Amino acid sequence: KFLKSSVTILQDKSAVYQSIYICYPCFSIATPGSSTIDLLIYQTLCYAHDDLVLIDVEDYLLKVCGHEEFLMNNQTLASLEYIQQCLKFDWEIRLFLTKRSTISQELVRTEEDDETPSTMNHSILLQERPIKQTVTREALTLLLDTFHNEAESFVLSEMELPLRVERLVQSVKALCSSLASIETSDITAALSQLPACPCRLQPRVLKDISVLASQENRVVEKLTSSILELVELYCSTFNANFHTTPQSYRPSVPLQEAGFVTSVLSFSVYAAHRIPITWAASYEGFFLSCSLTHGGAELCAPQHTSKQPVSKYLFHLVVWDQRICFPVQINRLPRETQLTVTMYATLLPPPGGTEDKNKQRRSMEALGWVTMPLFNFRHILTCGRKLLGFWPSTPGSGNVRSSTPNFSQPDSIILQVDFPLFSFEVHFSTPPPAEFSPQYEFSRLDLNSQRQLQDVLHKKSFLWLTNEDRKLLWEKRYFCHAESSGLPLVLASAPNWEWACLPDIYALLHQWACMNHLDSLGLLHAIFPDQELRHTAVQWMDSISDSELLDFLPQLVQALKYECYLDSPLVRFLLRRAIGDIRIAHYLFWLLKDALQDSQFSMRYQYLLAALLCCTGRGLREELDRQGWLVSILAKVAQNVRDTSPSTRQATLRDRLEEVHNFFCVSGSCRLPLNPGLMVKDINIQGCSYFNSNAVPLKLSFQNLDPLGDNINIIFKSGDDLRQDMLTLQIIRIMNKIWIQEGLDMRMVNFRCFSTGRGRGMVEMIPNAETLRKIQVEHGVTGSFKDRPLADWLQKHNPSEDEYEKAVENFIYSCAGCCVATYVLGICDRHNDNIMLKSSGHMFHIDFGKFLGHAQMFGNIKRDRAPFVFTSDMAYVINGGDKPSSRFHDFVDLCCEAYNLIRKHTHLFLNLLGLMLSCGIPELSDLQDLKYVYDALRPHESESDATMYFTRLIESSLGSVATKLNFFIHNLAQMKFASSEEQPVLSFAPRVHTLKSDGLIRSLFVCRHIRTYSPNKGYAYVVKVERDCQHGATLVQRSFEEFHELHSKLRLIFPSSKLPSFPSRFVIGRSRGEAMADRRKDELNGYVWHLIHAAREVAQCDFIYTFFHPLPRDERPGTVYNTLQNKPSEVSWAPIAGKIVGEVKLSISYKSNKLFIMVMHIRGLQPLQDGTDPDPYVKLYLLPDPQKTSKRKTKAAKRTCNPTYNEMLVYDGIPWGDLQQRVIHLRVLSEGAFWENLLLGEAFISLTALLPGERWVDWHQLGTGGSDGTR
Repeated sequence: KFLKSSVTILQDKSAVYQSIYICYPCFSIATPGSSTIDLLIYQTLCYAHDDLVLIDVEDYLLKVCGHEEFLMNNQTLASLEYIQQCLKFDWEIRLFLTKRSTISQELVRTEEDDETPSTMNHSILLQERPIKQTVTREALTLLLDTFHNEAESFVLSEMELPLRVERLVQSVKALCSSLASIETSDITAALSQLPACPCRLQPRVLKDISVLASQENRVVEKLTSSILELVELYCSTFNANFHTTPQSYRPSVPLQEAGFVTSVLSFSVYAAHRIPITWAASYEGFFLSCSLTHGGAELCAPQHTSKQPVSKYLFHLVVWDQRICFPVQINRLPRETQLTVTMYATLLPPPGGTEDKNKQRRSMEALGWVTMPLFNFRHILTCGRKLLGFWPSTPGSGNVRSSTPNFSQPDSIILQVDFPLFSFEVHFSTPPPAEFSPQYEFSRLDLNSQRQLQDVLHKKSFLWLTNEDRKLLWEKRYFCHAESSGLPLVLASAPNWEWACLPDIYALLHQWACMNHLDSLGLLHAIFPDQELRHTAVQWMDSISDSELLDFLPQLVQALKYECYLDSPLVRFLLRRAIGDIRIAHYLFWLLKDALQDSQFSMRYQYLLAALLCCTGRGLREELDRQGWLVSILAKVAQNVRDTSPSTRQATLRDRLEEVHNFFCVSGSCRLPLNPGLMVKDINIQGCSYFNSNAVPLKLSFQNLDPLGDNINIIFKSGDDLRQDMLTLQIIRIMNKIWIQEGLDMRMVNFRCFSTGRGRGMVEMIPNAETLRKIQVEHGVTGSFKDRPLADWLQKHNPSEDEYEKAVENFIYSCAGCCVATYVLGICDRHNDNIMLKSSGHMFHIDFGKFLGHAQMFGNIKRDRAPFVFTSDMAYVINGGDKPSSRFHDFVDLCCEAYNLIRKHTHLFLNLLGLMLSCGIPELSDLQDLKYVYDALRPHESESDATMYFTRLIESSLGSVATKLNFFIHNLAQMKFASSEEQPVLSFAPRVHTLKSDGLIRSLFVCRHIRTYSPNKGYAYVVKVERDCQHGATLVQRSFEEFHELHSKLRLIFPSSKLPSFPSRFVIGRSRGEAMADRRKDELNGYVWHLIHAAREVAQCDFIYTFFHPLPRDERPGTVYNTLQNKPSEVSWAPIAGKIVGEVKLSISYKSNKLFIMVMHIRGLQPLQDGTDPDPYVKLYLLPDPQKTSKRKTKAAKRTCNPTYNEMLVYDGIPWGDLQQRVIHLRVLSEGAFWENLLLGEAFISLTALLPGERWVDWHQLGTGGSDGTR
């Protein structure tokens, strides 16, 4: 047997001891969190073995209990995500010590895999969407034999010539139809020389039959040659399983450097094939627009063909037979130049309309497009005849276009293009970097140029560079080396990427300081197609760890779309890292599989997925196949449950989950796509259910394969696109890592969400969490308008004072993190079912169906009116009551600090979201969506300005009534989904108690009332409870509102006739008077007497026994219940001379003859003489100031002793020498009636020691003074 033994870790920061349970003989060790795993293993072995001479630490590993996750021996404990999660949620750290030799190697590539032949085509056929062959070799051979037979009959026949001609034409048509319905000009010309026949009533060329009879052999030879050329063209274009034999040996062609070829680029367009018959009846005036682009930018003006109608010979086609000539020399073309051809046509007028009006209303319509690189993978200029498949022009097709022609759709339009054949091959070689590339210090620029250049670099992204910005950046590029993250901006400003300009660009690239692997993501955008540049970016990324790579893997998979060619450094980098780490291979597989749904890039992703499967071993391929099988079964189960009526869904779910059980009977075990470390062996059918929402997600419970682990609960969604949720959670997870790296732990709850295909995926479930709606409706359907629900719920689950304080601390940090994250990402549709709260106080958001400011609408009204969700019930938890406290200052400071830390990484988040613009998420499709994040982060502003800005956002959100109204409307809407099985609960009781657990209540008596001050002034009633089998009575304290809640929820279960009448809540006069409390005590005595003597089902129900069960507050005699805040002391307003009456927090700095004073917070002000809170504001003077011209002041806060301002007051034109003689005179006053303001406190702060560029942030004590009657 294995015994649990604890190893205690001492954290360096807070000196908190944390237990780690290791499955090994029992022992106890103390080790710091900075210790490595191998040290922990060594300490464990020391206690388990007397002699370590023959024992090697490297032979052992630590495994996370319940997960197939092994810890690397060189990692530190504090750096592990699992350890961090356990410390965050106070979980037991449970590890399993095992020998390295006992670890399963089933997923590792073996020698047998190396010896087994594997081809890409075989791996492609294993996928769901293999590349289909248009025609097989056998079918084509049969068609060619038919053609030869008909041609021979045509040549030899002397009678029935029209019939022979018709059969010959039909055989040619069948051949062309099998070869993608291509009708080349040579085939058309050969057929035009045949005599007329029934299938060709109107030949293009009409000749005398006697003349044709003498040329039959020549016509057949020409027709045969044209067909063979078509077959060869087909084989070179499509993924055929055959090829033609070369007619003769072709000598090698000399190479010519592209930089020396001065001829202009031109090509011929013959025709567009496979035109739909409906187009002939709907459009006229077909023409092509041809353009050259590099990185999305046009290199010259587009060139157009003439307008032509649809014609037919064998098939419908549009024939132009026209030469296109660009006014660009070949030596001026960048290597990654793309040729884009778009086909347009004009809609035909509707029947019955007048011709003049129709001409005015008719417009051109884009019908399709195709893009191809001018230089192929070997950097040779394209030449010869090419077939290009058009992609249909559809709205919202994305901002990036595939450089692969569309041959995956069987009905795609195919364009025939002829590029000129040179006597040499034009080769674009990579030029070496220039030998000289200067570097200058930024300080050598004049002040105006420095300011202009800094303003441009602070834009953090090339997406919003103006032409003037680009000109300035390129002109001053040699002064920007110190700004490593500015390289994408500088390179985006390069005026040209032609061969002659590359040496200068490459020299700049190689001399630039090596970019951080996160910053190098900016060089993988579509705007940077240059192969050398992307190769350098991938080299810089090579230092990224496997765990970091997993964080950015979705963006790298999308960046594959921007590669000009299939084989690229990025592809090789991903495959190499996938071979070395199972997790990377696992997630890369599912990301590529999901990307197959993108029709434009499906062929590219099919090849990449096939390459990945070739690289992995047989064991991993079989594991991935099992996962795909499991996902398919779950998708069918979810569909069946959703399609059935609500009353039979649970039964249907249990019936269909038998198929999942059978899957495990066959497969044994399977890893979940959500996390390869989660290995399950069966489905726990009784623990599965579904959620009452539109998509009806499934709540699934799997049995853990590890006997030391708990059941694994996940949500499976079918019918919802989880890619947006997946992206949002990824960005929030990266934000959290940035905060932790900067020493700020925001206590964020990170959970996994993974899309396993369009419209389906898995979501991790967080234990011990409830939605805000469920918490609020414990106080009734209007609970969203009340301030106490969250605080009461947290106190219910954290009864001791230390537990509650810890939960409030977790709430403050996590709430601040959620506010920043949801604002930056513009997360909308934030109703109270999309926000959850753990019993430990951690708040987090779920369901990110709306983001980047795309708000849910009620008609023309936005549902999300506040910048983010921060309501009064959240502030109530933070403040410890309904009045602002110093903890609210901490919350504001946390928000502003977290916001400023994220702002420092603006370029990272813009890169992450920018690389996803082409992923197909509807709400992330253009630059305007990215502009939302850019505007939210405000990278051009200083930290002080950003702090003031976010403080105003907090005030705006807290003051928004629309959020609570939105919650209330959602409560009403969800009432129809409420299950009849859901029983109401008491908001203040953490768990249910029964007659069986507590014993029969013999009597109840309200013996007295006591004064309370929190959360509001009032009275609590002490009830004496006597039970059977219990010595002595128990005293419990309950408020009148809690008695009323009991009665209200009893009415939901029992008819009113079985319940006693409840005393009226409404009283005339002061509702908190002593006489009223005495009267209510007597009334409540009568109520509880009748309640305990009511019908048995009422008197002995769980509600009553839960209500009168002692709570922790009842077990502390003499304490006031629900102590969210202390009773305010009764003090006089008039301050005592020399007394400290509060503190003010200021941020003071001096720069460029300007003194900046930010008034941040004030704490500890005293109430006014009448006991009310003041309306404080701050007034500043810069002494000496006999004329009082230096007066500055803040706005007034309303009714608070702990106000927050975060307002900047600036004094301009103060020389450094004069500053040392100055003193800040700060006065805190309360706005009074009739222009009479009362002084609450003041402070004098000397500026003698303040240095230029230095920043003071500190609390200053407020002393007493007189009054101030002016403003």
